[in-house]
Amino acid sequence: QTKFILVIALQVIIIFAIVIFKMSILTGGTDVFLTITPADPRDMLRGDYATFQYNISNLDSYISGGRQIKNSDTVYVVLQQRGKYYFALNVQKNKPTDGKIFIKGTVASGGVETKSDVSQNQNFGNSPIHVIYGIEDYFIPEGKGRGFNFGNKEAAARVAIDENGNAVLKQLYIDDKPWP
Repeated sequence: QTKFILVIALQVIIIFAIVIFKMSILTGGTDVFLTITPADPRDMLRGDYATFQYNISNLDSYISGGRQIKNSDTVYVVLQQRGKYYFALNVQKNKPTDGKIFIKGTVASGGVETKSDVSQNQNFGNSPIHVIYGIEDYFIPEGKGRGFNFGNKEAAARVAIDENGNAVLKQLYIDDKPWP
């Protein structure tokens, strides 16, 4: 019985640690606005949710400064504000230390796989890389997503980013209005 209680207590501690970590990003992080392209508005198994690709999700290989980036690498995307929104300035494998705002992500595709890929195809690795940040899925409150269409609407997200590049999605905006 003691083991059972310890297992339950450990699970509760882990859940609280995750919540506290995310809350610290929400309260102490820097807010940035990113444009998004929504997809997948409903799934029978998951309910109402939206999956996004951000304007910083697909990055041209040239912004890596010629450094080889592999699939599944952790990368840091340095952001620069232009007008209201932030855009990718460059991608690097080392955490920036110059005080610029950056977001941490993982290369999902487009990176170099092996040395043989590069030697067999000189253009391999010159295609855009797709980076995921852990903020691509947004669960919509029950019933709010039904009948809603993102088509022909300007969609954006306010994202909080901490000093280590960890991000949390704070709010969606449709045509400059908070949604839902």
